[in-house]
Amino acid sequence: MAAHLKKRVYEEFSKVVQVEVPAKKLRLTKPSKSAALHIDLCKASNPTDALQYLLQFARKPVEVESVEGVVRILLEHYYKETDNSVRLKIASLLGLLTKTQGFSPDCVVDDVTNTLNNESERLSWLPTAHQG
Repeated sequence: MAAHLKKRVYEEFSKVVQVEVPAKKLRLTKPSKSAALHIDLCKASNPTDALQYLLQFARKPVEVESVEGVVRILLEHYYKETDNSVRLKIASLLGLLTKTQGFSPDCVVDDVTNTLNNESERLSWLPTAHQG
């Protein structure tokens, strides 16, 4: 009897229990518009390339959820950009994006206002044309 119990205990403790870990489900997502735009603008080696990326971006629809991120990316590149044609296109895109239905521009108003104030200060040294 003791031998039987000993054999039974030995069998129970010698069993290997394998717990199957459930496989993680992967959700494939496309990169956000803001991430894609940021990558494109960083790849631009000259103002012409940057302008091309901005023109391509302007042709694509932007989801309401992505607008704030895109605006922030555009503002960031606006600060860095020295070419006036690229800056003008960024300003144009900013205006269009803030009109996106369902987007509340309140979250970016301060940033845009600061950008415009900095721009007017930057241009204040230019002579003004007086009409006689």
